[in-house]
Amino acid sequence: MRARAIHGPAVADPEYRRDLYRGTAADYDRFRPPYPPALIGDLLARAGVGDGGRLLDLACGTGQIAFAMRHAFAEVWAVDQEPDMVAFVRAKAAGGIRCVAAAAEEVALPDGAFDLVAIGNAFHRLRRDEVAARVFRWLRPGGCLALLWSDAPQLGDAPWRRALAATFARWTPPGRVPQGWDEPQRARPDVEVLRAAGFVAEGRHSFPTPHRWTVEGLTGFAYSMSGLSRGALGDGAGRFARELADTLRGHALDQTIAFAYELARKPAAAPQ
Repeated sequence: MRARAIHGPAVADPEYRRDLYRGTAADYDRFRPPYPPALIGDLLARAGVGDGGRLLDLACGTGQIAFAMRHAFAEVWAVDQEPDMVAFVRAKAAGGIRCVAAAAEEVALPDGAFDLVAIGNAFHRLRRDEVAARVFRWLRPGGCLALLWSDAPQLGDAPWRRALAATFARWTPPGRVPQGWDEPQRARPDVEVLRAAGFVAEGRHSFPTPHRWTVEGLTGFAYSMSGLSRGALGDGAGRFARELADTLRGHALDQTIAFAYELARKPAAAPQ
């Protein structure tokens, strides 16, 4: 972990393995619930995106944001440090998206080139201050950064969600995720990081969306996670699936997913 002092006590940025999602692309794309159209439309409207322009889906995974927003942009870029993910997006896009395999902290992108940069369910895994400063340079004056996320099915008070969390915990191999990974974000919320980079915060917008899971869907969701991927589980993947099915039998697997995004804007007068 790398520690830095910001406004008082040291804050440690978690360092994640670069291959955490190796082999998960198909499960991720199939079983992760997509961002609702209402959220996508609201974000594009608030960001002031019209016809044309350029979008960057940073730490893109399988391109959930890129594919949902591509209709609003003349050009779409998708960047992820995991080659499997980038290859999946490239194949699915069939040439319609410019794909780059590189870490957000290292990728070379042109300054002032993007109208919107979006990061979905990934900002906590990045070196936030460094990435926020880089995104600020990549945006045109007046352009926006949007941080998108949703809550996971294992985080909740419903009996089936508690049982799901317990099963996930039993099966997750140690060492896949840094200890205390969420502490820096709690100590210094994302909006503070964005303001320190020069952004003007424009608010958090929530879109709770009802969703009914199936056992197959929750198993596939688990396989899409860094700690419960088929690769992480190895020969135990089948036993995990059977235990999960037994755990969830008889439950109504209903969740209202808390989709949301945080919007921040580069001032129109900001230098390049």
